[in-house]
Amino acid sequence: MSPLTKLFVVLLVLTSTLLTAGVVTFVNKLDPIQKNLDLAKTQLADKQALLDQRSSDLATAQAQYQAEVQAHADEVAGLKKDQLKLQSDIGNREGQIAQLNNQLAVLTSANNSQAAAVAASEDAKAKLNEQVAALRKDADQRLSQVADLGQRVNKLVADLDQTEKARRNLAEQLTQVKAQADKQAAMIKDLGGNPAQLANAGTQAGAPSINGVIRSRRSIAGKEYATISIGSQDYVTKGMQFKILDKNTGQFLGMLQVEVIDTNEAMGQITADPGALAQIKAGDVIKTQI
Repeated sequence: MSPLTKLFVVLLVLTSTLLTAGVVTFVNKLDPIQKNLDLAKTQLADKQALLDQRSSDLATAQAQYQAEVQAHADEVAGLKKDQLKLQSDIGNREGQIAQLNNQLAVLTSANNSQAAAVAASEDAKAKLNEQVAALRKDADQRLSQVADLGQRVNKLVADLDQTEKARRNLAEQLTQVKAQADKQAAMIKDLGGNPAQLANAGTQAGAPSINGVIRSRRSIAGKEYATISIGSQDYVTKGMQFKILDKNTGQFLGMLQVEVIDTNEAMGQITADPGALAQIKAGDVIKTQI
């Protein structure tokens, strides 16, 4: 074997060794990035599904709200119209009472000068008094009806206020979900992914996790409890545990175990370190999986 051939073989062995080391290094660096992209892809799909559900709920709530507002407005207008009619009838009755009183006064005056007409005037007076009593009774009934109509109007106004509060609450929840989705999309971009492509690609990690937010906190018998924004219709079950994350930083704060379930919300006991417990507040995120 010539020296040139030996040199070529040595160079070929060195080149193969360097290439193998480079490929191994590249594969080791690529694997964590791919895992992070897969995790971000799953989280974005969950956020997108929740955002779509919240958008649909808000649209339905707004349509129901508009329909209820229109129905209540129509009913209030009808009640006000009836109220005005009753007030007009009361005015007419008062006019009739005044007219009858005038007639009674004329008859009474005539009785003073005509003794022969006393019996007839007394009879007429009695009839007029009966008419006055009947008209007053009718006026009292009309006034009672006006009071009832006023109470119904007040109840309708209170119902409208409750509907508006429910609509604003749903809108605030949707805003929070959108903000979380935007934050997740930014994280995916930082990792070199494309949020739009990941959302369209679907979920590869099996069944989606259950996410929600804390609506309120309260202390019961020395223990801390929280009401959350999801319930039985979201497949929440008694005993299910959620991780509590700060809504702004995403920091883990503690755990919540469900004890009471309703259709659209649930309540559970909070377990956390004293320092973290003080930070838990309405609006913080809850997740079965992180």
